Amino acid sequence: MGNIFRNSYLAANLTFEDDKITWHCPEMDDTREVMMEWETPIMNKMAEIAVSAGDHVLECGFGMGILSNAVQARNPASHTIVECHPQIIVKLKEWAADKPNVIVKEGKWMDLLDDSQKYDAILMDTYVDDDLHVTFRQFCETKISSNGGKVSWWNFSGGTTDQWMKFYWDNVTFTEVTGLNPPENTYYNRDNYFIPLKNLSGTRKTLNGIVTKLNDVDVIYNDSNSSTKNLTPITANQTILSCEDPTNPNLIVKTLDPKPMYMRCQGVYNINNDLLAVTGNQPMLIKRSGSWVTKNANELVVGDKLYKVDNTEVEITSINFDSSNTVYEIIKFETDYNYFVNNILIKKGGEDA
Repeated sequence: MGNIFRNSYLAANLTFEDDKITWHCPEMDDTREVMMEWETPIMNKMAEIAVSAGDHVLECGFGMGILSNAVQARNPASHTIVECHPQIIVKLKEWAADKPNVIVKEGKWMDLLDDSQKYDAILMDTYVDDDLHVTFRQFCETKISSNGGKVSWWNFSGGTTDQWMKFYWDNVTFTEVTGLNPPENTYYNRDNYFIPLKNLSGTRKTLNGIVTKLNDVDVIYNDSNSSTKNLTPITANQTILSCEDPTNPNLIVKTLDPKPMYMRCQGVYNINNDLLAVTGNQPMLIKRSGSWVTKNANELVVGDKLYKVDNTEVEITSINFDSSNTVYEIIKFETDYNYFVNNILIKKGGEDA
């Protein structure tokens, strides 16, 4: 549905009014707002907290140009704006014509990954964006200046606690904007709003996650045949097999609400010739010196044993670390339960470092 919704939007004939941009959504058979004038206090405050004079700024999504005007008022050294809707691109080019520090990029913000430019501030306010929760965190950590920078984005939740909204980042700060009076609309109807801000150091983290593209990565889920399912399309509320303690090996059925994050990284550990490929900070349950313990993948040694779904053990006979520039796609689960990947029990949790 997501791709269809996005494609319908990109093909839609938008209606531009003084106080809003709207379009007709054929899937919902209704009129939906892309952006509205009431957001102005939010956009002004976002620019204020995220942009300093002389910054190189990346803005994703032009819309009505409200945030763009606020950024320009901060006197950035450069102001790159990426937009994908063809009608809004026309508006963007007209707006940028007399602004020599503005760089217009047509298409998806993800297309900028191959660009060498880094940014001091990254501001995200796109619409029906299928790429957002898949890759935004890794994109920012790749594109932020080596000296660090600030990231802010549209807070769809309206609150401060939703981990999905925070892209599972720690130490996200919020600035409240009050006194809003949005007319009834299809996307936000509260009278206050919390602007998220993440300060990035510019130093790339070691992520925890499972490599999804090295080979077929299957997680065991529960049906009459205890079938396996490729890891990447798993959705919330999927029932899976779990085992909390290999010393008391009872397989239990849990409802998985993972909200998985898909990212990219370099440097992965290949265990037993493609049995598993994981990042260094992925926690693993292993048997060492007769006891089951938790170790990160970068702490494993040949001779450690892994727990298998059929209540047997698999000895680790080889661990190969890929230190090349190869970029892998990984999946990171935020779940309260252990789970099986390629028949091997994977420990829940884990922290980036």
